[in-house]
Amino acid sequence: MMQSHSLIRALLLLITLSGSLVQAGEPLTSAELRAEQVRQTVLDILSYTRWPSEPTTLRLCITAPTEYAEALLSIAHQANGRPVEVHRYETDDESLGQRCDVIYVGVLSPPLRLPLFQRLEGYPILSISEQSSECIADAVFCLQATGERVRFKVNLDALARSGVRVHPAVLKLARAGEGAP
Repeated sequence: MMQSHSLIRALLLLITLSGSLVQAGEPLTSAELRAEQVRQTVLDILSYTRWPSEPTTLRLCITAPTEYAEALLSIAHQANGRPVEVHRYETDDESLGQRCDVIYVGVLSPPLRLPLFQRLEGYPILSISEQSSECIADAVFCLQATGERVRFKVNLDALARSGVRVHPAVLKLARAGEGAP
């Protein structure tokens, strides 16, 4: 298990570093670098997630205002070649549960978050939140893009309710990142 954890950490680091070289001719601004790191972190999380019935094409839905929508909308496939369709939907869209395998939630006030996640109950959906620093209310993964690093936390209760499985090594990475500066 320790080798698996080290291997996944090394893989995630390599992917993140290679992602920052996308525009080798021009240096990336800090905002562009952070957006690319968020994009890559989302792709990495997806690579280690399994659905009860694996979708041929993964449907990533973006809802609520997000700083990283442009980077996420550029995703076309995962590293394993599986196609990814990325669409933006309104938060109050009643069909999100049927349309999405993954939902990426941007900035959304608590009174609007609760009804969204209540509508998603019973669907096998991985949820990733951009603005939930404590990661205790709703989303499975909560990204924290600060400075030049992107970390994530995991909400184990939300994961248990989500109907998807995430590789244990990714969960360990989330815990390891909690104590990092």
